[in-house]
Amino acid sequence: MVTIEVYLKMRNNGKSLEEIQKENALSEGTAYTLELGYQCYLKKLSLDKAIKIIQKV
Repeated sequence: MVTIEVYLKMRNNGKSLEEIQKENALSEGTAYTLELGYQCYLKKLSLDKAIKIIQKV
């Protein structure tokens, strides 16, 4: 199980989404959910705001 905190650390240390997914046997859905959290973190955008943006599309 990879928490969002652990995922952020791994991405900040240079690991790719694909590397993390493979090394931790994550499903594609879980990997992309964690990546969404990471991208929101980089943009300083809360997940609830990101969801509202996506719902408008």
